[in-house]
Amino acid sequence: MLLTGSIHCYADDRTGDALYAGRANISRENVAEYRDKLVSEVESLLNKVSDWGRLNLVQFNPQKTQVCAFTAKKNPFVVSPQFQSTPLAASGSIGILGVDISNSVQFCGHLEGKAKLASKKLGVLSRARQYFMLAHHLQLYKAQVRPYMEYCSHLWAGAPHCQLLPLDRIQRRAVRIVDDRVLSDRLHTLALRREYAKRCNISLN
Repeated sequence: MLLTGSIHCYADDRTGDALYAGRANISRENVAEYRDKLVSEVESLLNKVSDWGRLNLVQFNPQKTQVCAFTAKKNPFVVSPQFQSTPLAASGSIGILGVDISNSVQFCGHLEGKAKLASKKLGVLSRARQYFMLAHHLQLYKAQVRPYMEYCSHLWAGAPHCQLLPLDRIQRRAVRIVDDRVLSDRLHTLALRREYAKRCNISLN
């Protein structure tokens, strides 16, 4: 196990982070200086990962390594850290354990992708509904479709309403497919389940 406070491990994923705290009206020269220092810290973390890999006979593919700079500054983050002599260009978003986060800490791309995937799966369920009982329609929706619209919802539940609307539309489609008022009344709204997920996360922390 690679143990360091700035590198987080889950299964075969490694995520490192480094930060600097700026202030208002900071000069471009100071921003560039802070960013250079930040890149040096990131490279130091990557070197630790690389050294750990050599000791444990693990090979890493620098081409698959993601870098994302979360910043409120308008000037682009052009400085690139290196991993095993390979320059890593900062991208506009990063995927961490199935959640896509933009460099402005928005989840629009993630929500759009999950809505499309859930819609496709619901379409499959709709075409196959003649083979199942009404109660099975509800169970299949809850087991095979809804999880895509709820994964890590405590992170993105505060997204703008317009980004959450496609998910609600999918659930309304599911209610029409179930086509049983008694069964569909048991289906909690996605907003209620997101609120419950947030509260559970707060209590666990």
